[in-house]
Amino acid sequence: MDRLHPLCASLSFALLDAARRVRPLRVLGPVSVRAFTSTEQQVEARAWERQLPLGSGATVIVQVFTSENEQRVSIATNREGRLLLHWGVEGGKGYKGGWRLPDERCRPEGTVMYKNRALQTPFRQQNGSGVQAVEVRLTGDEASDYLNFVVKDTSTGEWYDLNGTNFQVALRGDSEDPMAVPVAQPVAGANGKNGNGKANGATLDLPPLLPLDRVPQLPQDLCGIWAYIKWEVAGCPNRSKEEADREYEQGIQEMVMLLRRGRPLDELWRVARGEVKYADYIQEYGRLLAPDVEQRQRAAPPPKQQKKQQRQEREQEREQQSVYVPDELVGVQAYILWEQAGKPDGADFGGEARQLLEGRLRGGESLDDIERSLRGPQPEPAQQQRQQKSAPVAEPAAKQPAVVGQSMGMKSRNPLDMINRSSAPLLSEKKRAVRSPLTPLLEATHDDPNTTWHRLYKLGNKMELLVAVSQADRKNPDSPVTVNITTTLPDAAVLHWGVKRPGRGGEWLAPPDNIKPENTTMPGGNSAETPFSACTDEDCMLDWNKVDYEPEDFGGSTHPLQRIRLEIPSGHQLAALTFVIRSEDGTMWWRDGGGNFTVPVPGPRAQGGDRSQGFDDELSRIIVDCEVNTGAWTLMHRFNKASELLGDVMGGRWQDVDGALARIYVWLRYSAIRQLTWQRNYNTQPRILGSAQERLTNVIADVYSRTNGWAQEWARLMLTTVGRGGNAQAVRDEILNIMHRNKIKEVKGTWMEEWHQKLHNNTTPDDVPICEAYLAFLRSNGDNGAYWRVLTEAGVTRQMLEGYDRAIVTEPEFFPDKRDNLIREFENYLKILKAVHSGADLQASASAAAQHVPAGAKGYLGYVLSHSNGPEILPLMEAAVEARTELQPVLRNSRDVLYLDLALENVVRAAAERGAGGAGAGAATFVAPLLQNLALSLGDNEEVCYCLKAWQELPDSVRSGKRPNKDDALQAMAVIERIRRALAGVSDHVSNTLGPISQAYGESFGCDTWAVQLFPEEVVRGGPAFAVSLVLSAVEPHMRAAAELGAWQVISPANCYGRLEIVPDLHGIQEKVYSEPTILLAKRVTGEEEVPDGVVGLVSGDTPDVLSHLSVRSRNMRVLFASCHDPAQLDNVAKLAGKSLAFETTAAGSVKWREVDDSEMAQHTDAAASTKRTKLKVNIPRWCGKWVVGMDGFADDVVGAKSKNLAGLRGRLPDWISLPSSVTVPFSSFEEALKRGQHNKQLAKQLNEAIREVQPSNASAALARCRDLVMQVQVPDELQAELQEEMRAAGIPVPESQQDWDDALHALKSVWASKYNDRAYVSTRKVGINFDDVRMAVLCQRVVPAQYAFVIHTTNPTNGDEGEVYCELVRGLGEAIVSGTVPGTSLTFTARKDDIDNPKVLLYPSKSDGMFVPDSLIFRSDSNGEDLQGYAGAGLYDSVTTATTETRRVDYSSDPLLTDPDFRQRLMADICRTGLAIEKALGSAQDVEGVVDPDGKVTVVQTRPQM
Repeated sequence: MDRLHPLCASLSFALLDAARRVRPLRVLGPVSVRAFTSTEQQVEARAWERQLPLGSGATVIVQVFTSENEQRVSIATNREGRLLLHWGVEGGKGYKGGWRLPDERCRPEGTVMYKNRALQTPFRQQNGSGVQAVEVRLTGDEASDYLNFVVKDTSTGEWYDLNGTNFQVALRGDSEDPMAVPVAQPVAGANGKNGNGKANGATLDLPPLLPLDRVPQLPQDLCGIWAYIKWEVAGCPNRSKEEADREYEQGIQEMVMLLRRGRPLDELWRVARGEVKYADYIQEYGRLLAPDVEQRQRAAPPPKQQKKQQRQEREQEREQQSVYVPDELVGVQAYILWEQAGKPDGADFGGEARQLLEGRLRGGESLDDIERSLRGPQPEPAQQQRQQKSAPVAEPAAKQPAVVGQSMGMKSRNPLDMINRSSAPLLSEKKRAVRSPLTPLLEATHDDPNTTWHRLYKLGNKMELLVAVSQADRKNPDSPVTVNITTTLPDAAVLHWGVKRPGRGGEWLAPPDNIKPENTTMPGGNSAETPFSACTDEDCMLDWNKVDYEPEDFGGSTHPLQRIRLEIPSGHQLAALTFVIRSEDGTMWWRDGGGNFTVPVPGPRAQGGDRSQGFDDELSRIIVDCEVNTGAWTLMHRFNKASELLGDVMGGRWQDVDGALARIYVWLRYSAIRQLTWQRNYNTQPRILGSAQERLTNVIADVYSRTNGWAQEWARLMLTTVGRGGNAQAVRDEILNIMHRNKIKEVKGTWMEEWHQKLHNNTTPDDVPICEAYLAFLRSNGDNGAYWRVLTEAGVTRQMLEGYDRAIVTEPEFFPDKRDNLIREFENYLKILKAVHSGADLQASASAAAQHVPAGAKGYLGYVLSHSNGPEILPLMEAAVEARTELQPVLRNSRDVLYLDLALENVVRAAAERGAGGAGAGAATFVAPLLQNLALSLGDNEEVCYCLKAWQELPDSVRSGKRPNKDDALQAMAVIERIRRALAGVSDHVSNTLGPISQAYGESFGCDTWAVQLFPEEVVRGGPAFAVSLVLSAVEPHMRAAAELGAWQVISPANCYGRLEIVPDLHGIQEKVYSEPTILLAKRVTGEEEVPDGVVGLVSGDTPDVLSHLSVRSRNMRVLFASCHDPAQLDNVAKLAGKSLAFETTAAGSVKWREVDDSEMAQHTDAAASTKRTKLKVNIPRWCGKWVVGMDGFADDVVGAKSKNLAGLRGRLPDWISLPSSVTVPFSSFEEALKRGQHNKQLAKQLNEAIREVQPSNASAALARCRDLVMQVQVPDELQAELQEEMRAAGIPVPESQQDWDDALHALKSVWASKYNDRAYVSTRKVGINFDDVRMAVLCQRVVPAQYAFVIHTTNPTNGDEGEVYCELVRGLGEAIVSGTVPGTSLTFTARKDDIDNPKVLLYPSKSDGMFVPDSLIFRSDSNGEDLQGYAGAGLYDSVTTATTETRRVDYSSDPLLTDPDFRQRLMADICRTGLAIEKALGSAQDVEGVVDPDGKVTVVQTRPQM
């Protein structure tokens, strides 16, 4: 169905086109009417029917029957629920406007009065047909003109209306209504009529106006495109939001008038599609836009009495006809009435003003005519004319409260098609660089290992400059330095130079004598001058065949290079050289982007010296040097330098493109937030600044077009820090023009002249809020408080104004006689300022990008331009996001389109911030457009696109913000968790990338502490990810409540006492030993960590799998482990850091905590100490004498529990459960291999030495050395031969090629080496096991092709319930569950053992990734340390496949697990039955891992006793 905006829809009652496309409701038969006499037919008894949509998927049919004495209305619907008809009528006896309530005799049974404003009648079921209906009968003098109604579902509180307006039914039918069915209608063409009931007569100048309910609906797309075309035809002017709103409404009225004059809707679409030019169309049909005057002629005039009655009815109908009056005009009219009444206190003229304006509209005046008359001089009473000097100027319309609004609908598209597939910067897209005479020298410099710094500068007119710095000994920072300055400039160039010392800022110092070349002079001051001379060094001899120029291009010289060489001895104490170049006669000067060339000189870093030399990377040194060491520095200099550095980045000067662009963005943002100087010792004319801005923004747009991923994101963000630039001269000229036009003198010491001088001298982005503040001052009739309020909100202080080079120190002056004209003048001037300084301003961006906007975006953009201030949040979001989507194909082509895209992104973010707080559950409707908005902004958007698809696949009850059932809400919570994780990924990347840069730069620049500390956070909060997070915070509580999920998830239940400590994660403290019982609040956990010694409780906002290593270890150690989903509760816990607390879990699955005193803490500490765990001892088995054993040889002290249990299950499971064929390399085979062959014996000695070196302080590096030695072991030939024989006997595919065997033996050694991994070392050490006492058996199996993998605990590990099976299921391999490397929840379910076929879902899958491997072999660890009683060693050691395991994105939203409930239920039941069967076969609770192949067959790959 076409998308409608409520305003469009409200202009057309019938919605006839839409009704025909709604699912029909066939519940009412033909209208039964009795026969009438010819006399009765004069009264025009008639009946008609209308069919309308009533919410999603339902319909309402209205049937009207009228006769002489009765109007009967039947309203029927197929919508379910307990429905009420909320209704009233217009017209009838004593009608005085608004809704009239008919008396008791006309009210259906059960009707009650609602607040004396409406009637409410319950719908009644019709014969069990699923249809509900209400019939209203209006008899005698209760007959009315219209029946108005809406419908309410009392069971849900939902209201159904006509896109924000009431349904309105005309009760006095018109035979011209195409949906009306007259009782006795003449044959078409008879009695002198034309078949439409109209009389044939003379041609009129204007066709008659059709009634509104004859006008087809206006689709939202058409409304927006029409407004956009009108704006284009007007020259794309900058407009205020109020102006845009008004013009949008006028465009709708224009189309409605054309339709009422008989022009077809398809014709308007032809104009919108550009098939007919708007100007040509209006030229031809503009006459139809004449005022709304009735011009009908009838062939046979009725009797006088009937004619008079019809005229009165038409007048009454016109009076009651709904007309639209903008609130702004009502406010202006009310203000005028208030003035004319003598400005009485507390008087409200709003109602009178609206009635007056409605009357003028019904009288034929247009909104434009009325607005012009209101904004012109107003007639005033004589006594007021002496007081009032000017007519009022309308203030900006007051903001209406935000509401969700009616969805306009979004185009159907697959979010996965929006993924940006490439992530590498496209640095090779530019043409091959031209090889100049300096290119060979540049290449040699680049390859020279002694080069510490080099730079090629373009000097214009094919001339270049190469500076290369080298050091005699790169390892000795104080070794001598050589600086070669080589150029292709013509003869007689002179180097004008000096030096800088550490800590001396930008001070230019005279060079010491020992580094001056021959012929150096000191012309005065601290400057030296050295002439260039022809370079005769061997490296300057050119081979012209290797360059793209000829000698004639350089004056005919075959050796055009000139050089100056500076030799700087050790102990020089210099920071840099600084210079410019001039021609010998001084008529030409060459500079570095308007400033000095600066060359860093390597040497020992002096403490407290030059801040720019404290950075390891060259780019940072350049940026900081410019900011802190340059005497004259303005926005212009900064922008030019940034343009140059961006060119160097894209030219390949720095390999880390992402990092380089991030650095430049941080620099520019510090400038944008006024943390860097905008003017220091230099004045920049607006024209020059505008040129620098334009250059920089075009360079940024070029960088955007050539990059992807995060590099592109940094480029995009750079545009938010710089205005568009361009015609900045207008800033300088127009302020003077305004002063002259309004006869404001240029008098020193006045506010206007001070601002004029500031603008003339050095315009900056501050001028935008200054102009806005002055407008507020004018509108408030000279209130200085309004002026300062606007400045303060924009961050402009009095000190800043007084600190400008051309200071603003006075207060603005008020000119009462010029007020209105100045408001208009400065509203226009504000547009000029925004066009220069505010790149992402919506109106300015739309104007600049108009010629590049695709046709598909115009309708949406037209809507956004006209409704960005409107109260309806959802349609505004949708229109802005759809406009952005349509702009995507041209984003790389135009800087102005990029700015427009940024402006639209800001509209969406601002709308979310306005609407999220008050939307309640309805905020769920915002999630889809906000996710699409985020996907359009991110360079690396893959995961966000998957999140968007998952959200779109959720049930309508979730997406529409209604009341979802428990299962729907559980699905929603899984998607919300995935979205949260994606948002965290964006936030973490921004913080981790920008945080260190902003910290270092901020400290070097001397920025405010708050600006440095909050820098990354403010970047995130100002971006589209924060808007999604904001809305999810509004949605999530409703979904959690519906899903019956508490704020806590208890993973390991326990009560504990300890001191609370907050840690960022567990990885860095696994080895820490706490001296007192400690409860950790960890910001991050993955599930693969170890619980530190002394920790009795662990609380986190992250939720690893219940079956992950950390979860199992916590339960095994009886440590509380709970995850909290409520940030507020986590904050409350965090406030108690350092205090002694008691935590306990409740039977309801929640967590309680309280502060305890020292005595209670000591009591429980003593109790805990008395029950301290004893150390474990592991049995070290001997080698059995065989390298490989089959399943018949799986025995104690030969293989581990995994192997033994598989053998024990043979013949004891149902046929539908498969076991994989297996062979095992027994215990101590690795140790035996070390004894075979000289190579291995030598490795054994080295390994023993490496093992002795392992200490907690160096464990990570020492263990890595052990693993490296294991991987060098040569597998005995006997082992390979036995492995081949046993695999073949077991039916396991044997490796065929040497490469296959290499892969298999590499996997075997990798399992052996995992004995020395970090986590295993930490875990064994904690329970007193020597990590080298572990002996590794290795189970070899064929990899079963896995559609799904599962883990079963046959006793519920979360509560210890032996009567309940607990299971987790994922796509791909089970490593995604147990390893902790794939965050998110699995499909989690339980089943009672006495009701095993009815499992219940606890959580739906939220994992973003799955682990997959092709058909291959897998070697599984089966050690003697994995199944010790009281020690959870499972998952500590590796299982390795011969093929590479891939981690890929998974889309659960399209998986049968979610799309097919019957399939899900069958599969869950099969897995639960599998666990129960294994437990019965082995006689104890089991920890089972298995897979389900694509055909649904269940295979158990390993099982071990549950710890």
